[in-house]
Amino acid sequence: MWIKKFKRFSSEQILIGVLALVATSVLALFISLSFFNYPAADDFCFAAKARQLGFFGAQEFWYKHWSGRYTLNSVWTAIMLSGDIVHIYRFPPIVLLLLTWLGFSFLTARIVRDHLSLPLIFLVGGVWTLLFIAGTPDPAQTFYWLGGSITYQMPNIFLIFLIGLILWRETSAKNHLLRTGIFVLSSLLVIATIGSNEVSLLVTGMILSCGAFNAVMMKRDSRAFWIGLMVIAAASALISLLAPGNIERYAGIGGNDPLLRPASWIAALLYLPWVVLRILYWLSSLGLWVSTFMVLSATFPAARRVLYSDGKFERRFLILPLLWIVTIFGLNVLGFIINRYPLPERAESVVWLLFLLGWYPSFIILFHFLVDAKIEITHQRLLRPATILLIVSLLGTPNIFEACKDVYRGYRYHQEMRERFKSIQTAKDRGETDIIVSSVSKPPRTLFATEISTDASNHRNMCMRQFYEVNSIKLGDATR
Repeated sequence: MWIKKFKRFSSEQILIGVLALVATSVLALFISLSFFNYPAADDFCFAAKARQLGFFGAQEFWYKHWSGRYTLNSVWTAIMLSGDIVHIYRFPPIVLLLLTWLGFSFLTARIVRDHLSLPLIFLVGGVWTLLFIAGTPDPAQTFYWLGGSITYQMPNIFLIFLIGLILWRETSAKNHLLRTGIFVLSSLLVIATIGSNEVSLLVTGMILSCGAFNAVMMKRDSRAFWIGLMVIAAASALISLLAPGNIERYAGIGGNDPLLRPASWIAALLYLPWVVLRILYWLSSLGLWVSTFMVLSATFPAARRVLYSDGKFERRFLILPLLWIVTIFGLNVLGFIINRYPLPERAESVVWLLFLLGWYPSFIILFHFLVDAKIEITHQRLLRPATILLIVSLLGTPNIFEACKDVYRGYRYHQEMRERFKSIQTAKDRGETDIIVSSVSKPPRTLFATEISTDASNHRNMCMRQFYEVNSIKLGDATR
Protein backbone atom coordinates (compact mmCIF):
# COMPACT_ATOMS: atom_id res chain seq x y z
CA MET A 1 0.00 0.00 0.00
CA TRP A 2 2.74 2.48 0.94
CA ILE A 3 4.49 1.76 -2.38
CA LYS A 4 1.38 2.83 -4.31
CA LYS A 5 1.13 6.01 -2.27
CA PHE A 6 4.85 6.67 -2.83
CA LYS A 7 4.39 6.39 -6.60
CA ARG A 8 1.78 9.16 -6.53
CA PHE A 9 4.47 11.71 -5.72
CA SER A 10 6.51 13.20 -8.53
CA SER A 11 10.29 13.07 -8.48
CA GLU A 12 10.36 16.84 -7.79
CA GLN A 13 8.15 16.44 -4.74
CA ILE A 14 10.29 13.60 -3.41
CA LEU A 15 13.50 15.61 -3.85
CA ILE A 16 11.98 18.66 -2.18
CA GLY A 17 10.89 16.44 0.70
CA VAL A 18 14.40 15.00 1.06
CA LEU A 19 15.91 18.49 0.95
CA ALA A 20 13.47 19.65 3.63
CA LEU A 21 14.37 16.63 5.76
CA VAL A 22 18.09 17.37 5.39
CA ALA A 23 17.65 21.06 6.26
CA THR A 24 15.52 20.23 9.30
CA SER A 25 17.86 17.48 10.49
CA VAL A 26 21.01 19.59 10.23
CA LEU A 27 19.37 22.50 12.03
CA ALA A 28 18.15 20.08 14.72
CA LEU A 29 21.71 18.71 14.99
CA PHE A 30 23.17 22.14 15.74
CA ILE A 31 20.36 22.88 18.18
CA SER A 32 20.96 19.60 20.01
CA LEU A 33 24.66 20.46 20.41
CA SER A 34 23.60 23.54 22.37
CA PHE A 35 22.74 21.27 25.31
CA PHE A 36 26.45 20.43 25.63
CA ASN A 37 27.45 24.10 25.68
CA TYR A 38 29.30 25.83 28.53
CA PRO A 39 30.50 29.40 29.27
CA ALA A 40 34.09 30.50 28.77
CA ALA A 41 36.42 33.51 28.96
CA ASP A 42 34.61 36.90 28.97
CA ASP A 43 31.30 35.25 29.86
CA PHE A 44 32.46 34.99 33.46
CA CYS A 45 33.57 38.64 33.53
CA PHE A 46 30.16 39.82 32.35
CA ALA A 47 28.37 37.51 34.78
CA ALA A 48 30.50 38.71 37.69
CA LYS A 49 30.05 42.38 36.82
CA ALA A 50 26.30 41.95 36.35
CA ARG A 51 26.03 40.31 39.77
CA GLN A 52 28.18 43.01 41.37
CA LEU A 53 26.72 46.16 39.78
CA GLY A 54 23.27 45.18 38.54
CA PHE A 55 22.03 45.83 35.02
CA PHE A 56 22.37 49.62 34.77
CA GLY A 57 25.55 49.79 36.80
CA ALA A 58 27.14 47.22 34.52
CA GLN A 59 26.12 49.23 31.43
CA GLU A 60 27.87 52.30 32.80
CA PHE A 61 30.98 50.30 33.66
CA TRP A 62 31.31 48.59 30.26
CA TYR A 63 30.62 51.81 28.36
CA LYS A 64 33.31 53.68 30.29
CA HIS A 65 35.91 50.93 30.58
CA TRP A 66 35.37 48.34 27.83
CA SER A 67 33.53 49.46 24.67
CA GLY A 68 30.63 51.43 23.25
CA ARG A 69 28.91 48.30 21.99
CA TYR A 70 25.78 49.14 23.91
CA THR A 71 23.65 46.38 22.34
CA LEU A 72 26.20 43.73 23.22
CA ASN A 73 26.68 45.10 26.72
CA SER A 74 22.98 45.21 27.51
CA VAL A 75 21.98 41.84 26.00
CA TRP A 76 24.96 40.01 27.45
CA THR A 77 24.32 41.46 30.90
CA ALA A 78 20.60 40.64 30.74
CA ILE A 79 21.38 37.02 29.88
CA MET A 80 23.85 36.74 32.74
CA LEU A 81 21.29 38.13 35.19
CA SER A 82 18.57 35.70 34.08
CA GLY A 83 19.86 32.75 36.09
CA ASP A 84 22.76 30.39 36.77
CA ILE A 85 25.23 30.99 33.94
CA VAL A 86 26.07 27.30 33.59
CA HIS A 87 22.44 26.24 33.25
CA ILE A 88 21.15 29.04 31.00
CA TYR A 89 24.11 28.93 28.64
CA ARG A 90 22.55 26.32 26.37
CA PHE A 91 19.56 28.45 25.39
CA PRO A 92 21.03 31.49 23.55
CA PRO A 93 22.52 29.35 20.73
CA ILE A 94 19.13 27.71 20.20
CA VAL A 95 17.47 31.12 19.91
CA LEU A 96 20.17 32.39 17.53
CA LEU A 97 19.96 29.32 15.28
CA LEU A 98 16.17 29.52 15.03
CA LEU A 99 16.23 33.28 14.43
CA THR A 100 18.84 32.84 11.70
CA TRP A 101 16.48 30.45 9.92
CA LEU A 102 13.48 32.73 10.46
CA GLY A 103 15.50 35.73 9.27
CA PHE A 104 16.52 34.06 6.02
CA SER A 105 12.93 32.85 5.56
CA PHE A 106 11.58 36.38 6.08
CA LEU A 107 14.10 37.79 3.60
CA THR A 108 13.15 35.08 1.10
CA ALA A 109 9.47 35.95 1.50
CA ARG A 110 10.17 39.62 0.81
CA ILE A 111 12.22 38.76 -2.29
CA VAL A 112 9.81 36.28 -3.90
CA ARG A 113 6.65 37.87 -2.50
CA ASP A 114 3.71 35.73 -3.74
CA HIS A 115 5.69 33.47 -6.09
CA LEU A 116 6.45 30.72 -3.54
CA SER A 117 4.26 28.91 -1.05
CA LEU A 118 4.94 29.33 2.67
CA PRO A 119 6.48 25.84 3.09
CA LEU A 120 8.86 26.50 0.21
CA ILE A 121 9.80 29.88 1.68
CA PHE A 122 10.77 28.19 4.94
CA LEU A 123 12.66 25.54 2.96
CA VAL A 124 14.66 28.14 1.04
CA GLY A 125 15.32 29.93 4.33
CA GLY A 126 16.56 26.63 5.76
CA VAL A 127 18.89 26.01 2.82
CA TRP A 128 20.23 29.56 3.13
CA THR A 129 20.83 28.91 6.85
CA LEU A 130 22.73 25.71 6.09
CA LEU A 131 24.87 27.52 3.53
CA PHE A 132 25.65 30.17 6.12
CA ILE A 133 26.55 27.56 8.75
CA ALA A 134 28.67 25.65 6.23
CA GLY A 135 30.71 28.73 5.31
CA THR A 136 31.04 30.45 8.67
CA PRO A 137 34.71 30.43 9.72
CA ASP A 138 34.07 29.09 13.23
CA PRO A 139 30.63 27.81 14.37
CA ALA A 140 31.75 27.86 18.01
CA GLN A 141 32.44 31.60 17.96
CA THR A 142 29.45 32.31 15.72
CA PHE A 143 26.71 30.49 17.64
CA TYR A 144 27.86 28.88 20.89
CA TRP A 145 30.27 31.19 22.69
CA LEU A 146 28.24 34.19 23.83
CA GLY A 147 31.27 36.46 23.65
CA GLY A 148 31.23 35.94 19.89
CA SER A 149 27.61 35.09 19.10
CA ILE A 150 25.99 38.06 20.85
CA THR A 151 28.62 40.38 19.40
CA TYR A 152 28.39 39.24 15.78
CA GLN A 153 25.67 36.68 15.00
CA MET A 154 22.93 38.61 16.77
CA PRO A 155 23.55 41.71 14.60
CA ASN A 156 23.82 39.40 11.57
CA ILE A 157 20.24 38.37 12.30
CA PHE A 158 19.20 41.99 12.81
CA LEU A 159 20.77 42.86 9.46
CA ILE A 160 18.90 40.08 7.63
CA PHE A 161 15.57 41.25 9.04
CA LEU A 162 16.49 44.88 8.28
CA ILE A 163 17.17 44.10 4.61
CA GLY A 164 13.88 42.23 4.44
CA LEU A 165 12.01 45.22 5.86
CA ILE A 166 13.74 47.58 3.42
CA LEU A 167 12.74 45.37 0.48
CA TRP A 168 9.19 45.29 1.80
CA ARG A 169 9.12 49.08 2.00
CA GLU A 170 10.51 49.50 -1.51
CA THR A 171 8.35 46.89 -3.25
CA SER A 172 4.93 46.11 -1.87
CA ALA A 173 4.26 48.26 1.21
CA LYS A 174 1.64 50.78 0.06
CA ASN A 175 -0.39 51.32 3.21
CA HIS A 176 0.69 54.37 5.25
CA LEU A 177 0.26 52.56 8.58
CA LEU A 178 2.30 49.62 7.30
CA ARG A 179 5.05 51.94 6.10
CA THR A 180 5.15 53.64 9.48
CA GLY A 181 5.45 50.29 11.22
CA ILE A 182 8.28 49.24 8.88
CA PHE A 183 10.14 52.47 9.61
CA VAL A 184 9.81 52.01 13.37
CA LEU A 185 11.01 48.39 13.23
CA SER A 186 13.82 49.30 10.82
CA SER A 187 14.94 52.09 13.13
CA LEU A 188 15.12 49.74 16.10
CA LEU A 189 17.11 47.23 14.06
CA VAL A 190 19.51 49.94 12.89
CA ILE A 191 20.10 51.09 16.48
CA ALA A 192 20.63 47.51 17.69
CA THR A 193 22.90 46.48 14.81
CA ILE A 194 25.17 49.52 15.05
CA GLY A 195 25.51 49.07 18.81
CA SER A 196 26.76 45.49 18.47
CA ASN A 197 30.16 45.76 16.78
CA GLU A 198 32.14 47.97 14.41
CA VAL A 199 32.04 45.61 11.41
CA SER A 200 28.23 45.46 11.47
CA LEU A 201 28.22 49.22 12.01
CA LEU A 202 30.13 49.74 8.76
CA VAL A 203 27.98 47.26 6.81
CA THR A 204 24.78 48.94 8.00
CA GLY A 205 26.17 52.37 7.22
CA MET A 206 27.17 51.26 3.73
CA ILE A 207 23.74 49.82 2.95
CA LEU A 208 21.89 52.86 4.26
CA SER A 209 24.23 55.32 2.51
CA CYS A 210 23.83 53.61 -0.86
CA GLY A 211 20.07 53.29 -0.40
CA ALA A 212 19.66 56.92 0.62
CA PHE A 213 21.80 58.14 -2.29
CA ASN A 214 19.81 56.09 -4.79
CA ALA A 215 16.47 57.19 -3.33
CA VAL A 216 17.43 60.86 -3.53
CA MET A 217 18.91 60.65 -7.01
CA MET A 218 15.95 58.68 -8.37
CA LYS A 219 13.49 60.90 -6.47
CA ARG A 220 11.76 57.89 -4.96
CA ASP A 221 8.90 58.30 -2.51
CA SER A 222 11.05 56.46 0.06
CA ARG A 223 13.52 59.36 0.37
CA ALA A 224 12.28 60.32 3.83
CA PHE A 225 12.45 56.68 4.94
CA TRP A 226 16.10 56.36 3.93
CA ILE A 227 17.18 59.75 5.25
CA GLY A 228 15.45 59.07 8.56
CA LEU A 229 17.32 55.79 8.94
CA MET A 230 20.57 57.52 8.03
CA VAL A 231 20.08 60.13 10.77
CA ILE A 232 19.30 57.42 13.33
CA ALA A 233 22.31 55.40 12.18
CA ALA A 234 24.62 58.42 12.46
CA ALA A 235 23.46 59.22 16.00
CA SER A 236 23.81 55.57 17.06
CA ALA A 237 27.29 55.37 15.57
CA LEU A 238 28.41 58.45 17.47
CA ILE A 239 27.12 57.02 20.75
CA SER A 240 28.97 53.78 20.12
CA LEU A 241 32.23 55.12 18.72
CA LEU A 242 32.71 57.97 21.21
CA ALA A 243 32.52 55.72 24.26
CA PRO A 244 35.47 56.19 26.66
CA GLY A 245 35.77 52.42 26.89
CA ASN A 246 36.85 52.19 23.25
CA ILE A 247 39.97 54.23 23.94
CA GLU A 248 40.74 52.29 27.09
CA ARG A 249 40.31 48.96 25.32
CA TYR A 250 42.34 49.93 22.26
CA ALA A 251 45.21 51.07 24.48
CA GLY A 252 45.49 47.52 25.82
CA ILE A 253 45.69 45.75 22.44
CA GLY A 254 48.91 43.93 21.94
CA GLY A 255 51.33 46.82 22.32
CA ASN A 256 54.35 46.51 20.02
CA ASP A 257 55.24 42.96 20.98
CA PRO A 258 56.56 41.32 17.77
CA LEU A 259 55.58 37.91 19.11
CA LEU A 260 51.94 38.96 19.13
CA ARG A 261 51.69 41.35 16.20
CA PRO A 262 53.72 41.52 12.97
CA ALA A 263 55.21 44.74 11.68
CA SER A 264 52.92 47.10 9.78
CA TRP A 265 54.64 46.47 6.46
CA ILE A 266 54.20 42.70 6.85
CA ALA A 267 50.51 43.19 7.62
CA ALA A 268 50.18 45.37 4.51
CA LEU A 269 51.79 42.67 2.34
CA LEU A 270 49.57 39.94 3.77
CA TYR A 271 46.30 41.83 3.42
CA LEU A 272 45.53 41.28 -0.27
CA PRO A 273 46.54 37.57 -0.43
CA TRP A 274 44.52 36.88 2.70
CA VAL A 275 41.30 38.44 1.39
CA VAL A 276 41.67 36.74 -2.00
CA LEU A 277 42.28 33.35 -0.38
CA ARG A 278 39.30 33.79 1.91
CA ILE A 279 37.04 34.59 -1.05
CA LEU A 280 38.42 31.60 -2.98
CA TYR A 281 37.72 29.42 0.05
CA TRP A 282 34.09 30.52 0.04
CA LEU A 283 33.89 30.03 -3.73
CA SER A 284 35.13 26.44 -3.33
CA SER A 285 31.75 25.51 -1.85
CA LEU A 286 29.89 23.20 -4.20
CA GLY A 287 26.63 24.01 -2.46
CA LEU A 288 27.12 27.71 -3.21
CA TRP A 289 27.52 27.05 -6.94
CA VAL A 290 24.65 24.57 -7.17
CA SER A 291 22.28 26.91 -5.33
CA THR A 292 23.48 29.76 -7.57
CA PHE A 293 22.56 27.77 -10.69
CA MET A 294 19.13 27.03 -9.23
CA VAL A 295 18.53 30.71 -8.38
CA LEU A 296 19.80 31.81 -11.80
CA SER A 297 17.47 29.37 -13.54
CA ALA A 298 14.45 30.31 -11.42
CA THR A 299 14.96 34.06 -11.87
CA PHE A 300 16.07 34.11 -15.51
CA PRO A 301 12.86 35.49 -17.10
CA ALA A 302 12.29 38.05 -14.30
CA ALA A 303 15.93 39.18 -14.42
CA ARG A 304 15.64 39.72 -18.18
CA ARG A 305 12.69 42.04 -17.65
CA VAL A 306 14.47 44.05 -14.96
CA LEU A 307 18.04 44.17 -16.26
CA TYR A 308 17.34 44.82 -19.93
CA SER A 309 15.89 47.81 -21.74
CA ASP A 310 15.07 47.67 -25.44
CA GLY A 311 16.86 44.33 -25.66
CA LYS A 312 20.13 45.65 -24.18
CA PHE A 313 21.64 45.16 -20.74
CA GLU A 314 21.43 48.21 -18.46
CA ARG A 315 25.03 48.79 -17.33
CA ARG A 316 23.96 50.84 -14.32
CA PHE A 317 23.18 47.59 -12.50
CA LEU A 318 26.92 46.78 -12.45
CA ILE A 319 27.27 49.19 -9.54
CA LEU A 320 25.81 46.54 -7.20
CA PRO A 321 28.51 43.84 -7.67
CA LEU A 322 31.16 46.58 -7.66
CA LEU A 323 30.00 47.98 -4.31
CA TRP A 324 29.62 44.45 -2.97
CA ILE A 325 33.19 43.36 -3.67
CA VAL A 326 34.69 46.72 -2.65
CA THR A 327 32.87 46.51 0.70
CA ILE A 328 34.18 42.98 1.31
CA PHE A 329 37.75 44.12 0.75
CA GLY A 330 37.13 47.25 2.81
CA LEU A 331 35.81 45.38 5.83
CA ASN A 332 38.85 43.12 5.90
CA VAL A 333 41.10 46.16 6.20
CA LEU A 334 39.83 46.67 9.78
CA GLY A 335 41.66 43.70 11.23
CA PHE A 336 44.95 44.57 9.57
CA ILE A 337 44.74 48.20 10.69
CA ILE A 338 43.82 47.50 14.32
CA ASN A 339 45.59 44.21 15.08
CA ARG A 340 47.79 43.75 11.97
CA TYR A 341 46.02 40.43 11.62
CA PRO A 342 42.89 39.32 9.74
CA LEU A 343 39.60 39.89 11.48
CA PRO A 344 38.89 37.31 14.20
CA GLU A 345 36.82 34.44 12.90
CA ARG A 346 33.73 35.56 14.80
CA ALA A 347 33.94 38.95 13.05
CA GLU A 348 34.51 37.25 9.69
CA SER A 349 31.01 35.79 10.01
CA VAL A 350 29.70 39.31 9.25
CA VAL A 351 31.82 39.46 6.08
CA TRP A 352 30.66 35.97 5.14
CA LEU A 353 27.03 37.02 5.57
CA LEU A 354 27.62 40.04 3.33
CA PHE A 355 29.30 37.77 0.78
CA LEU A 356 26.40 35.32 0.86
CA LEU A 357 23.70 38.00 0.60
CA GLY A 358 25.45 39.83 -2.22
CA TRP A 359 26.68 36.82 -4.15
CA TYR A 360 23.39 35.80 -5.77
CA PRO A 361 22.28 39.20 -7.13
CA SER A 362 25.87 40.03 -8.15
CA PHE A 363 26.29 36.75 -10.00
CA ILE A 364 22.95 37.17 -11.78
CA ILE A 365 23.84 40.72 -12.85
CA LEU A 366 27.33 39.76 -14.05
CA PHE A 367 26.04 36.67 -15.85
CA HIS A 368 23.47 38.65 -17.81
CA PHE A 369 26.05 41.34 -18.54
CA LEU A 370 28.54 38.81 -19.93
CA VAL A 371 26.14 36.70 -21.99
CA ASP A 372 23.80 39.56 -22.88
CA ALA A 373 20.87 38.07 -24.83
CA LYS A 374 22.87 35.23 -26.37
CA ILE A 375 21.46 32.31 -24.36
CA GLU A 376 18.32 31.21 -22.57
CA ILE A 377 18.28 29.06 -19.44
CA THR A 378 15.15 26.96 -19.57
CA HIS A 379 16.49 23.48 -18.76
CA GLN A 380 14.12 22.59 -15.94
CA ARG A 381 15.23 18.97 -16.09
CA LEU A 382 18.63 20.03 -14.74
CA LEU A 383 16.96 21.15 -11.52
CA ARG A 384 16.51 17.54 -10.41
CA PRO A 385 20.20 16.58 -10.50
CA ALA A 386 21.01 20.04 -9.14
CA THR A 387 18.78 19.38 -6.12
CA ILE A 388 20.46 16.02 -5.54
CA LEU A 389 23.87 17.66 -5.78
CA LEU A 390 22.78 20.40 -3.37
CA ILE A 391 21.69 17.79 -0.81
CA VAL A 392 24.99 15.92 -1.09
CA SER A 393 27.08 19.10 -0.96
CA LEU A 394 25.30 20.41 2.14
CA LEU A 395 25.75 17.16 4.03
CA GLY A 396 29.42 16.95 3.04
CA THR A 397 30.58 20.36 4.24
CA PRO A 398 33.33 20.31 6.91
CA ASN A 399 31.35 22.29 9.52
CA ILE A 400 28.34 19.98 9.28
CA PHE A 401 30.56 16.87 9.26
CA GLU A 402 32.36 18.14 12.38
CA ALA A 403 29.02 18.79 14.07
CA CYS A 404 28.05 15.14 13.50
CA LYS A 405 31.28 13.97 15.12
CA ASP A 406 30.79 16.44 17.96
CA VAL A 407 27.65 14.65 19.08
CA TYR A 408 30.06 12.14 20.65
CA ARG A 409 32.77 14.60 21.64
CA GLY A 410 30.11 17.01 22.90
CA TYR A 411 28.71 14.48 25.32
CA ARG A 412 32.19 13.82 26.76
CA TYR A 413 32.83 17.57 26.91
CA HIS A 414 29.52 18.01 28.74
CA GLN A 415 30.51 15.43 31.34
CA GLU A 416 33.98 16.89 31.84
CA MET A 417 32.78 20.47 32.14
CA ARG A 418 30.04 19.50 34.55
CA GLU A 419 32.67 17.82 36.73
CA ARG A 420 34.92 20.88 36.46
CA PHE A 421 32.31 23.32 37.72
CA LYS A 422 31.26 20.87 40.42
CA SER A 423 34.87 20.50 41.59
CA ILE A 424 35.36 24.29 41.69
CA GLN A 425 32.29 24.73 43.86
CA THR A 426 33.35 21.83 46.10
CA ALA A 427 36.84 23.28 46.55
CA LYS A 428 35.39 26.71 47.29
CA ASP A 429 33.03 25.22 49.89
CA ARG A 430 36.07 23.64 51.56
CA GLY A 431 37.62 27.08 51.87
CA GLU A 432 40.22 26.71 49.12
CA THR A 433 41.13 29.93 47.31
CA ASP A 434 43.73 28.68 44.80
CA ILE A 435 41.95 26.11 42.68
CA ILE A 436 43.40 23.79 40.03
CA VAL A 437 41.17 22.08 37.46
CA SER A 438 41.86 19.41 34.86
CA SER A 439 42.02 20.22 31.16
CA VAL A 440 39.40 19.03 28.68
CA SER A 441 40.23 16.00 26.54
CA LYS A 442 39.59 16.41 22.81
CA PRO A 443 37.07 19.26 23.00
CA PRO A 444 34.35 19.44 20.31
CA ARG A 445 35.34 21.90 17.59
CA THR A 446 31.77 23.02 17.00
CA LEU A 447 31.32 24.09 20.62
CA PHE A 448 34.79 24.85 21.92
CA ALA A 449 35.89 28.48 21.52
CA THR A 450 38.59 28.97 24.16
CA GLU A 451 40.00 27.55 27.38
CA ILE A 452 41.63 28.84 30.54
CA SER A 453 45.39 28.27 30.82
CA THR A 454 48.02 27.13 33.28
CA ASP A 455 48.79 30.81 33.91
CA ALA A 456 46.52 32.12 36.66
CA SER A 457 47.07 35.70 35.46
CA ASN A 458 45.65 34.97 32.00
CA HIS A 459 42.60 37.10 31.20
CA ARG A 460 40.34 34.06 30.81
CA ASN A 461 41.48 32.67 34.16
CA MET A 462 40.98 36.06 35.79
CA CYS A 463 37.39 36.20 34.55
CA MET A 464 36.60 32.81 36.06
CA ARG A 465 38.40 33.73 39.28
CA GLN A 466 36.36 36.92 39.50
CA PHE A 467 33.12 35.02 38.98
CA TYR A 468 33.86 32.40 41.64
CA GLU A 469 35.40 35.00 43.99
CA VAL A 470 38.62 33.11 44.72
CA ASN A 471 42.32 34.03 44.49
CA SER A 472 43.13 31.97 41.40
CA ILE A 473 41.93 29.25 39.04
CA LYS A 474 44.20 27.51 36.55
CA LEU A 475 44.75 24.28 34.64
CA GLY A 476 46.91 21.61 36.17
CA ASP A 477 46.84 18.24 37.88
CA ALA A 478 43.61 18.48 39.87
CA THR A 479 44.27 15.16 41.64
CA ARG A 480 47.21 16.49 43.62
